[in-house]
Parts: sequence; C-alpha cells; structure tokens
Amino acid sequence: MHLLCLTHLFYPARGGTETALLELARQLVNRGQRVTVLTSNQTGLEDFSHPRFHPALLDEEKLDGIHIIRLRLSRFQRTLLAKLGALCLRSRSASGQALWFMAHVPHLPGMIRKAEQLQPDILYAVPFPTATPYYAWQAARRLGCPWVIQPHIHEAQMNDSLLAIIDWLFPRASAILTNTEPEKNFLAARGLEASKIRVFGQGLPERAQQPGDGAAFRRRLGLGDQPLVVFLGRKAEGKGLELLLEAMAQIRSEVPEAVLLLAGQTSPYFRDLLEGNPSARSHQVRSLDDFPEGEKNDLLAAADVLALPSAIESFGVVFLEAWAQKKPVVGADIPAVAALIENGKDGLLVPAGDAPALGAALVRLLKDPGLRQALGAAGAAKVRERYEVGKVAAGMESFFQELIEENRQRRAEGKA
Repeated sequence: MHLLCLTHLFYPARGGTETALLELARQLVNRGQRVTVLTSNQTGLEDFSHPRFHPALLDEEKLDGIHIIRLRLSRFQRTLLAKLGALCLRSRSASGQALWFMAHVPHLPGMIRKAEQLQPDILYAVPFPTATPYYAWQAARRLGCPWVIQPHIHEAQMNDSLLAIIDWLFPRASAILTNTEPEKNFLAARGLEASKIRVFGQGLPERAQQPGDGAAFRRRLGLGDQPLVVFLGRKAEGKGLELLLEAMAQIRSEVPEAVLLLAGQTSPYFRDLLEGNPSARSHQVRSLDDFPEGEKNDLLAAADVLALPSAIESFGVVFLEAWAQKKPVVGADIPAVAALIENGKDGLLVPAGDAPALGAALVRLLKDPGLRQALGAAGAAKVRERYEVGKVAAGMESFFQELIEENRQRRAEGKA
C-alpha cells in the first residue's frame, strides 16, 4: 500500500495533529507500508500569513522511512486571499465552496498535481479546516483512488461557513475518520452517512510511555520542590492560556509556592498575552518555548498536574502523555475532552472558559497528593489498555486496505 498523507504542517512543526500523523506514519512504515507526506515548507500557523524561509527544512527527505515532500509556500499576501475566499463562500455562488478552498491555508494548489505524480493507492487528508482535504479530493478524482479525511473537528470553532463546507465536501470522501464518538455524532447529525464514519482516536508510542526524570528536569530549570502546574501545547488562542494566568491569582492565595510552567511552541498571540498580563510577569509563571521533543517525558514527570483548559480540542494527545507519566490532568468540559477524561476518575473537568472553576480544581489537586496519585494511576492504566499507537495504526491500516480493495473491485467491474 502506498499511502499519501496531505497536511498543512508536518515535522518539525509541533502540535497534536502533527504528532499524531508522525506517529501513525512511523507505525505504518514499520508494518511494511509505503508512506509519503506532502506538506508545506512552514513550521507554524502564523507562517501562513507571513511565509518564512527555513533553511534547515529540505524540500524532500526521508525520516524514519517516511518520504517527506515540502512544497514552497508563495509569499503572496495571505490577507487578500483570505478575504477573497470568504467573499466567495458568502456569495453562495455555485463555485463558492471551491473558491474558498483555493484561497485557504495552505495556499498550495500545486499539491494536486504533485499528488497525481506520486500515484498513491489512497490519499489521507488532515486536518479540517485547511485546504488539504480539497486538494486530496481533486487528486483522488483524477487518479480514481479513494481518499479519506480525518478532520480533528473543534466544535467551538464551527460557524455557518465551515458547516456549509462540511456539508459540501465531506460526503465526497470515501470515508471520514474521527477521534471520538462525539465528533462522529456531530458529523452524523449533519446528515453524513454513519457507515462512512469510523472512530479511531489516537495513541502513544512506547517511548512516550517510558518514565521521565522529573527531578533532573526540575534541576535544569532551577525549580525546587514547589508544586508545579504544567501547560503543554501550542501557545495559541483558544488553548486557555489566559484562563491559567487568571487562575494563578487564586492558586497563589491558597498554594503560595505554586509555579505555572507554560511549555510549547510560541506564537504572536502568546507574546502579546504575556506583555499585556501582569500575572504573567510573576516569577511564579515560567515560559518554555520550543523545547526538544526528547525532554517531554522529563517535563511531564516533573509536573504535579497537567492543565489544558482548551476549548478547541478534538482529542488531546497531551492528556495521554501526562497519564503515561502517572500525572492527573485538568481539561475543559467540552465533548471531545469529556469523551477522553472521566471526571473524578483519571482527571478533572471544568466548565470551558471558567477561570475560578479552573483555579479551584488545580488548588484541590495541589493540596491533595493522594488524589493526584489515584487519578494519575487510573490514567496510566487507561493508556495501556486503550491508547497504544500500534493498535490504532493496525486498525487504520486494515481499513485503508479495505477501501483500496473495494475501489479496485469497482473499477474492475466498471471495465468488464
């Protein structure tokens, strides 16, 4: 099987979608499959507004057996393209949806032609809303092969325009893969065929489940034995960073020695947030940008609790990573996260956008080591039972091969 993955960002870009695709690709290569990733030559979402030159990124390379092809993003003014696409969609013209995708991120129409040249057996596009599912559909039409979308839908971000795109594009896919049952139910409620929607979720590789050295990590950062709350993820709007900064005032009043560590890929939004928020200038708020991937286990092992109060998650691999280090987690009570965290059993859920509730949950955990240990242990057991990446990859591999074989049979019958 030759699987061609189309995505807007890939390694060394950091994020849940990028991490999940990298691990899936590695697993499939290890299982003897041929995997190609077709992506942009950028490393962050903000780069699509102002494309940057990354001299260390090769146009083409092999990584752990994965063939990576990076297409060069034009420096054409993204603002103009985005406005044009929005106008096309709102016009409700017959071609409005297609024009919206042509103007959307990443603006790489050459991806269609390149996908054709690679002659894959199946195309796999991730995530939505980006232009890559549209490019996958167009390439699949020309190649006569199946294509699959794994959208990673954030329900809180869905507006009328995006719902119109879902209703127009998703029925054209050979299949739709979701991370959770709530995501599947959301799409089924839009009228999509339930038989075309499969829930696979995401998983962790074995190395992510190896015990980290939390004490060594604390020494490297000059941290003592202070209670440590960790945020780990892309520092983007919607991830709940402002809520954590607001909650720190409440936490300091009850656990004065507590430290908040904000770790992950930075962004202009985050830099502005730090500059305009007095709480962020406290010595008890630390920021760690773009740390080496190999330090993630140590970072999470150093934490007392992981907090990700994001309202825009479609799954949350970082919860699995924290559980693998036997740490309790706190997440926002949104459908995707509530499908993952069992409130009071392996973590705590708080209402989305509620800083006082977030602060209260973190104070509760910081003051109760027995509860932290119980929730972390339950999370670790869940990871071992349900979220091993090899099992996820095996299921997806079988499903992809099933789609390829069905397509071959249909084409053979059509020629007979």
